[in-house]
Amino acid sequence: MSAPQSLNADPERSFLDNLALIDRILSIIARRHSLSVTDAEEFASWAKARLVANEYAILRKFAGRSTLSTYLTVVLTNAFRDYRNSLWGRWRPSAAALRLGPTCIRLEELLYRDDHTLREAIGVLQSVGCELSDAELTRLAAKIPPRQSTMEVGLEKVDEAAVRIETTAPVSEETAATMRALREVVQQLPPEERIITRMRFWDGISVADIARALGQEQKPLYRKLESIQGRLRTWLEERGIDRERAAEILAGEAIW
Repeated sequence: MSAPQSLNADPERSFLDNLALIDRILSIIARRHSLSVTDAEEFASWAKARLVANEYAILRKFAGRSTLSTYLTVVLTNAFRDYRNSLWGRWRPSAAALRLGPTCIRLEELLYRDDHTLREAIGVLQSVGCELSDAELTRLAAKIPPRQSTMEVGLEKVDEAAVRIETTAPVSEETAATMRALREVVQQLPPEERIITRMRFWDGISVADIARALGQEQKPLYRKLESIQGRLRTWLEERGIDRERAAEILAGEAIW
């Protein structure tokens, strides 16, 4: 029986059979966005409720044009954006951050969207592989125009500021090796393509916004992105990461 027929026949069983996969994807998304343990658990509960809503409508829509793993990665990555927007409102990077590149975009998010202090933001970036020093990141932050925080500040937020930030779950050895391989293959790209890759696949910036930021035409940029994806997938497979896992990585995992 084909995959889509199987999902439609018993979507509840498909959901239960794939819970481990769903949890793994949710964990990747949580690490990518530096969620605390509590926030990661809340998002996971929200996302799973979305998967079972309307008699598992999302699972029943799976048409088999990709692997289920890739399909769920894309679905849950988009779900996180919806979840974040429902809490904080839609976020767009400033023109200045776009000009300064992916690290500045993430720094701006941490400071003005997620309401971290500069010290906390620097710690988050460095904990996931950013190689810039404290001084360099501080200078970069100074180039970002001040923005009003998108988060509501209540008593709970004041209390949170007085305690240590919770750490996310430890990264498995397999995931760490995969992340290293991904960093290595991205480094093989020319500098401009590295920027485009990070902006599109890990910062979630639209192709239109990337084209405007880099002063490029939108249609050729789509073709360039397809070429980049193809090369990265091939290079990952050469390092022993199978096609399904490579597609999953390129759909939603962070490299820095």
